[in-house]
Amino acid sequence: MTSGLNEQQKAAVEHIGSPLLIVAGAGSGKTAVLTRRIAYLMRYRGVHPQQILAITFTNKAASEMRERVSQLVGPVAERMWVATFHSVCVRILRQQAQLVEGLNTNFTIYDSDDSRRLLTMIAKDLELDIKKFSARTLASAISNLKNELISPATAVADAEATHNPFEKVVARVFVEYQQRLRRANAVDFDDLIGEVVRIFTQHPQVAEYYRRRFRHVLIDEYQDTNHAQYELISTLVGRPGEDPSELCVVGDSDQSIYAFRGATIRNIEEFERDFTNARTILLEQNYRSTQTILSAANAVISQNENRRPKNLWTALGEGEQIIGYVSDNEHDEARFIASEIDTLADRGMNYSDMAIMYRTNNSSRALEEVFIRTGVPYKVVGGTKFYERKEIRDIIAYLRVLENPEDTVNLRRIINTPKRGIGDRAQAFIALHAENNQIGYGQALVDAAADKVSLLGARGRNAVVKFNELIDTLRAEMPSMVIEVTGMPDIGQVISRILDITGYKAELEASNDPQDGARLDNLNELVSVAREFSSEAANRMAYETMDGSEAEVNDSEPEPGSLQAFLERVSLVADADQIPDTEQGVVTLMTLHTAKGLEFP
Repeated sequence: MTSGLNEQQKAAVEHIGSPLLIVAGAGSGKTAVLTRRIAYLMRYRGVHPQQILAITFTNKAASEMRERVSQLVGPVAERMWVATFHSVCVRILRQQAQLVEGLNTNFTIYDSDDSRRLLTMIAKDLELDIKKFSARTLASAISNLKNELISPATAVADAEATHNPFEKVVARVFVEYQQRLRRANAVDFDDLIGEVVRIFTQHPQVAEYYRRRFRHVLIDEYQDTNHAQYELISTLVGRPGEDPSELCVVGDSDQSIYAFRGATIRNIEEFERDFTNARTILLEQNYRSTQTILSAANAVISQNENRRPKNLWTALGEGEQIIGYVSDNEHDEARFIASEIDTLADRGMNYSDMAIMYRTNNSSRALEEVFIRTGVPYKVVGGTKFYERKEIRDIIAYLRVLENPEDTVNLRRIINTPKRGIGDRAQAFIALHAENNQIGYGQALVDAAADKVSLLGARGRNAVVKFNELIDTLRAEMPSMVIEVTGMPDIGQVISRILDITGYKAELEASNDPQDGARLDNLNELVSVAREFSSEAANRMAYETMDGSEAEVNDSEPEPGSLQAFLERVSLVADADQIPDTEQGVVTLMTLHTAKGLEFP
């Protein structure tokens, strides 16, 4: 289990008892250490896999970790919880939803686009200056408050105390935003963590239940945790005297890149102060780069203030010199990069072994123009992602409404898509009715159909009746669209039915706009993705029940093949999860943030 490891790596794998901080320099084999530590816990310390919780920052990293542990200890590794912070909190929140006022277990997870739509509605209703208080500005300000675990009531009190007009508006919006989220039976990304921390704090018996459950907690990329995530770990693991779980965190303050999202290197710098008797192990031998690259990196990072001294070294030799090129402008720079790629390709290097990294996404434009002209195949990671395209979001919105009838943002997205005579005014009347009666938008639509919305005319009411009937029909038909093996819906078939019954597909097919042809292709791709998802779940279940036993249910995941499972997969997808594993022959373009932890020759 520890063969091939250096002394420090071996010590990290075998450490027992006190909290452990592994300060892992770039390329120092931290994934190998984490996976072997987990395998070591199972094989040599007799820890049951369901007592292990490993938290990573991307789904890709989580599945890679599970795969590596499986290679070491076999399929038993499937039973442990390996997931991102958000995925772990979704599981806990679904199990404890009754402890959050206004939340049911079938809640919707609002991504950043959904949150901005809701904030745009609120800003309009409160008649705010949209230039000064854009949805993006409000979303960022509210996210910062949530990352610091500041409640709407506290935000209002703080704003009153400081007399800051901007903070007062943000606090007012925050109060309204949270109320509307709950009425829609929805949470945003920040709530996933914040609400679990609140549950653990206000209901210590719940925290104790999970503490007894997870006796070993391992966290990757600890330098990228924010205050809310720190509190989550702290309340979950417990303090001395609470029979704390064994904690192991891996991180490196030199690699902290998420300060703009509230991440704080304080968490890693003060680990020994936060957790008594903590032990720190430094991993300084790099297995990825040449000494030339490391010396350059060390020279740059050594300028950081208050950093823990650390010097990466390698046994891989000096290697080639780094090439620096000062260009006249972005087009000159792009031409230089394209010619370097051509030179490397002529030497026999695969395009897929090459990557271009930049600070922000808009830097890719000049490169793309040159690549299109010169015929260099490429893929942009983190551009307009598949699940962010309008047509995909529209159909996902229908699925979300089928799962959660009170989902305001998604109901308002689809109510007039395709157009069915329920315009902005009619929607505003229904929204006002929901607001005045403190009910969800779904219930307000039921009232509208029953002629209980006073301002709504006969045409609007009839259109709402038809819309409600459409959704009811889809919901009634779902039980007949199931996959026999899993008993779960055939989501591909459900999507096809949505496309037909709503007229969405027919509208695109009748269009002369060439972009609508591309949108149809994207929707066909969505059907394929959904079919693949459903058959994957069926195959997994068939495999598990081959010997006549019951299929094993992992309570760290929603029911395999369920609509909830599909929607969660869509919601929790991250930039780094979109990088192709097997795509041959394309140069990858991405931001430095997305590139973190990846390797290219």
